[in-house]
Amino acid sequence: MSTLAEIEAAIEKLPEPQVNQLVRWLEARGRAHSLPTLVDDWLSVARGAALAEATTDELLQTTRGEV
Repeated sequence: MSTLAEIEAAIEKLPEPQVNQLVRWLEARGRAHSLPTLVDDWLSVARGAALAEATTDELLQTTRGEV
């Protein structure tokens, strides 16, 4: 099986339980592949949000209200 048409034809011949198993596998695969995209999107928004000149210690002091 090397083409989508061949795969679709083979799926049509599967019994219902195996079709359901395939659906669950495809859904899990889709979630696994979409997660990095969500993380990458979040990182692109967050990038540059930190203070470039501040040290980690200074940032922690600020968040604790020590400054």
